[in-house]
Amino acid sequence: MGKALQRIWNNLAGYTRAQRSIIKSVLYFFILLFVLFPNPALVIDQIGAYLNTEALFETGFPEMATINAQIDSLLPADFTFQEEYEAIVRFVYDNIHYEFDWDNWANSEYWPPASKVWRRGREDCDGRAILAVAIFRSRGYRDADIVGSMQHLWIQVNGKELMGPDKEKLVVVQDGKKQFRMPSWHYMLETLAVQLNYFPKFRIVILLLALLTLLYHPAQKLKRLLALLITAMLGFTLLVDWAHEVEFYKQLTFSAGLMIGSLLILASLAVAILSKNSPEKNSK
Repeated sequence: MGKALQRIWNNLAGYTRAQRSIIKSVLYFFILLFVLFPNPALVIDQIGAYLNTEALFETGFPEMATINAQIDSLLPADFTFQEEYEAIVRFVYDNIHYEFDWDNWANSEYWPPASKVWRRGREDCDGRAILAVAIFRSRGYRDADIVGSMQHLWIQVNGKELMGPDKEKLVVVQDGKKQFRMPSWHYMLETLAVQLNYFPKFRIVILLLALLTLLYHPAQKLKRLLALLITAMLGFTLLVDWAHEVEFYKQLTFSAGLMIGSLLILASLAVAILSKNSPEKNSK
């Protein structure tokens, strides 16, 4: 196995730098796809969800009548919108247990249609929001829709944002159309901390080590590569510690863990890029 990998490594070194860049970019794309989205069928569904979110808000699936009957049983005779909202949200939270997409579906992101959320019985904030929108629409609130940030998905209905609105919006609805906004750097760092806390760390490690190895090619010094991999892992460990600190104190901090961890990873990547033996004399 080791000799086979060595042959592949050396054969790839024979191509021009431009050819190697294309081959390695394609290879890393497939590694990224496999690590983040190991279920390709759901990737296709997710692309469809981004292109047509309206299709997610199913109001006519068979169980909807039973769902609304159960919600009605929770309401007084002359209920207000606030009481109806609270009953719907409580119903969704009670019946759809929280589970991250990567645990539930294997893929790092997946927006299922409302019927699939209900039948699955477990989802994260996006599935809960999708089902809630479908329920609201089935009850006559045609303006109900989703609103999203980098960390969370919630709903907008009757002019109000419900189900825990986040402080920065990435997806907003204006005049019936969804628009995307760029988040602030501060919020992006908060999102990084959240991902480092909850996203499967072995997946991040695979992506980081694969990137470093591909950038290091076609250099031949194994000890240097191992040193770079260890340095990057040390930087990643410091970043994870920083993320735990942010989660514990519920406040973004610019601590040594963030600074040193980021520098170690960036330095490893930079050295990997510059560690080339490879003069183009062997190129095809």
